[in-house]
Amino acid sequence: MDSPLTMLEIKTLGHFSMSFAGKEVASDWPNETVKLLFCSLLSPLDLSFTWDRICRSVWDIPVTLTSQHQLEEVLVLSLKNFLIKELGFNPLISGVEGIKINQQRIHVDAHDFYHSALEGFRLSFRDEHAAALKKLNQAKSLYTGSYLPGLPGKIIINTRLDLDLFRAAVVDRVG
Repeated sequence: MDSPLTMLEIKTLGHFSMSFAGKEVASDWPNETVKLLFCSLLSPLDLSFTWDRICRSVWDIPVTLTSQHQLEEVLVLSLKNFLIKELGFNPLISGVEGIKINQQRIHVDAHDFYHSALEGFRLSFRDEHAAALKKLNQAKSLYTGSYLPGLPGKIIINTRLDLDLFRAAVVDRVG
């Protein structure tokens, strides 16, 4: 789409939106299931997802050869085509074990919050209180609302609950 250095900005805290250089993209999804699949892959708690976990999250069934084939041929292909059309590139990486998002050109606000909180707690446990307080305050400021509010799906709901617990722990530490 733009230059190779342009990052896709994805907001997941408080609301969901995607933009390139301040311009909103991908606002008209092919269907809610395709959007749910993509949003599930944005979780900062996991680097990749097995086909079984995606099947259970999206369709609430365990993976079989048939369901994996349907998932790949119907949803993943539809998502890849949509992302190429909307973004000019495909950030999905799928393989035998599962699927993930290539983070090279993507910036997700929930990842910033999660990593700042983790780093703050790590520094706190190492008795580096000033640096810990700085990171935890940064995490507190990054949390602008619940993760992907209103979106269903087991991965999204579990991530939302876990990030809410992280937020509570951050607020407990910094006030």
